[in-house]
Amino acid sequence: MKGGELMGEVTNDLLRSYLGENYQPSDEQLITLYVETYEFYKRMQEELKKMPLMMKHTNKASATNYIKNPLSIELTKTVQTLNNLLKSLGLTPSQRKEFKLGGGHVDDGFDSF
Repeated sequence: MKGGELMGEVTNDLLRSYLGENYQPSDEQLITLYVETYEFYKRMQEELKKMPLMMKHTNKASATNYIKNPLSIELTKTVQTLNNLLKSLGLTPSQRKEFKLGGGHVDDGFDSF
């Protein structure tokens, strides 16, 4: 088994464990998509470490200036996609907090600090 496959299995299991009793078989497609997107994110992150954040670019008028590395822009978009997938699964911190409050957690006022 390759390292990426092992990581994917662990992440699948981890996401299922986070969902706990809220897990539904219909979540599988979102879990798989999250794992695949996360693996893509990690690959881009490793590549970006090898490259400069700003790159020289020569436009049509032959003027050269610096632009953001296009990979950094894609990395940011991928983080947004991962966050949206977590939202779809109900696993963002604010959603978990709401779940705790609705699931018998006593509100002692501490969270307001």
